[in-house]
Amino acid sequence: MYYLPWVFLVAASLWVSLAAFFWGLKSGQFTDQTRARFLPLRDEAISPSLKNPSKPSREVYFLFGILGLGCLILAFTLFLALGSYFRGR
Repeated sequence: MYYLPWVFLVAASLWVSLAAFFWGLKSGQFTDQTRARFLPLRDEAISPSLKNPSKPSREVYFLFGILGLGCLILAFTLFLALGSYFRGR
């Protein structure tokens, strides 16, 4: 019973990682590898132009959603692990 929360955490992490990888494949993040190889050697900074910098973009909400989901999964795993620890006493 002790390993079940950790198996859940690993499965959830694997699912999120695979979802991010397939999103990257679908959106073309890995298409231009020759250009990506030389990006660290460039001198100028690349910054996207923002239409309205005072308003958070959709990506910011998505990243906060991922952060919140990770915190919820971690809290749930901690709850299960501590619950099984204190029940065993």
